[in-house]
Amino acid sequence: MDYAAEPFRTLDAGLASGKIRAYCLGVALDALTLWAEILTVVVLDADIYDRLFADMVKVNAEGSVVQIGTARPTPSIPFTEHVLDELAAGGRLAPEAAGCLSLAWQHRRQILSA
Repeated sequence: MDYAAEPFRTLDAGLASGKIRAYCLGVALDALTLWAEILTVVVLDADIYDRLFADMVKVNAEGSVVQIGTARPTPSIPFTEHVLDELAAGGRLAPEAAGCLSLAWQHRRQILSA
């Protein structure tokens, strides 16, 4: 990776300045595939998020970006218990992703306090 090129330059600077914080929530093993996954959450300050994701696509070869609101989709998803429950109940998330969101909510005070 070329850490002098974008987006890595912004990510690296954000980590160094504390504007990006990463947390490991645990390791999960998918019972069907036996693949281990490291459950992580990354918190980005608004200015870095806006700069990095300003031109994000809605659909690509990997799938579509999850949105809430059918009549008026939101550009971002609020980190609230109601929204997380709705996402988990919708069946669009892999079990590991749902578990990661649940752990992030459980530890939100620590994750968001920095």
